[in-house]
Amino acid sequence: MNTGKRVPRDFWVWLVMAMAVVGSGYAWQQARGGGGLCWLLLSAGGTAYLAFFTLRHMEANRPSPEAPAYPTLGAANHLSLLRGLAVALMLGFFCPRTAAGWTPALLYTFVALSDWWDGFLARRTRHPSLLGERLDLLVDGAGVLIASAFAVVLGRLPWWYLFVGFARYIFLAWEALLRAAGRPPRPLPPDPQRRANAGLMMSFLAAALWPVFPPQAVALVGLWFFVPFAVGFLRDGGRVASTPPFLSRWERKGGSAEPREARGKGEGERRPAPGLPGKFWGVARLLLRLTGAAGLLFVLWGQPGAPALRRGGGMLAVLLALGVLPRLTALGGLLALGAGWAGGFPDALTSALLTATAFYGGGAACLWAPDDRFFLTHVT
Repeated sequence: MNTGKRVPRDFWVWLVMAMAVVGSGYAWQQARGGGGLCWLLLSAGGTAYLAFFTLRHMEANRPSPEAPAYPTLGAANHLSLLRGLAVALMLGFFCPRTAAGWTPALLYTFVALSDWWDGFLARRTRHPSLLGERLDLLVDGAGVLIASAFAVVLGRLPWWYLFVGFARYIFLAWEALLRAAGRPPRPLPPDPQRRANAGLMMSFLAAALWPVFPPQAVALVGLWFFVPFAVGFLRDGGRVASTPPFLSRWERKGGSAEPREARGKGEGERRPAPGLPGKFWGVARLLLRLTGAAGLLFVLWGQPGAPALRRGGGMLAVLLALGVLPRLTALGGLLALGAGWAGGFPDALTSALLTATAFYGGGAACLWAPDDRFFLTHVT
């Protein structure tokens, strides 16, 4: 196989653009009152590492190890590099005396939202590549780490939320430890819920950086988001170690990681939760959705002097009760709840119910729920 590292010309175009962006950021920081040198060192360092990583793996700019290399990076890889540049720019805001404001929140919001589209872009342009997969893993892992650390530094999330940032690296260390102990890790089967958990956590971290939401609301909703994320992390850790309590009965018998009735189904189709009959799980999610809609209407309708928030919350509550885009509507409800946060038990309970719907869907009797496929497949 030819593994020549001919560097596509459009990579150098991206690199010049990235240097111009970093230089403009330095000038902006200096004009806003200092801290520019520290910002420049950190952001330029992150950008340099991204460029070095891309050059080092340039031979992977091909759809498979046997295929010839592409002559250009392609639109999807450029999107991944742009996302990586946004993460590198966030590094500079750890410096003291830097002008931050909304900029880190906007940068990571772009990183989180665009995560759903790079794979779609690669397939649509017929330019899937091993390089793109590696860039995506690098940017997602570093982005979650930097965003969670920045939220902790700002006092918007508790210190233990750093576990979310280090989760990927802890998991890789766990797999290395298993290999060192003579227990090769078991491959993880495809799991659409794992994708949804990661995407929702990235979306929450982006919202956690928005100054409009009070830290108390961010910390409590962060707890609700942390629980399914941590449960999924521990379950996957047990599965790669072939620990019986974490394996399905098919896996314990040495069979496929997927039960027979699930094999051959599209990745976007959800299976019932383990141990729960499908109908019961669907009804349980329906009750969570309806209770969350009622709670949202109750909490926001009592907001004094916020007619727009009441009207918007009422519309979201109706859509959620009907099961129209339940996951997206639940996320919208969380944003509205955070904007009008009053504290107390109703807010806490409603935020937990809305989080459950965002993670697990609207259940039975949804009027229109195409967002399930969106959340569970990262846009196909």
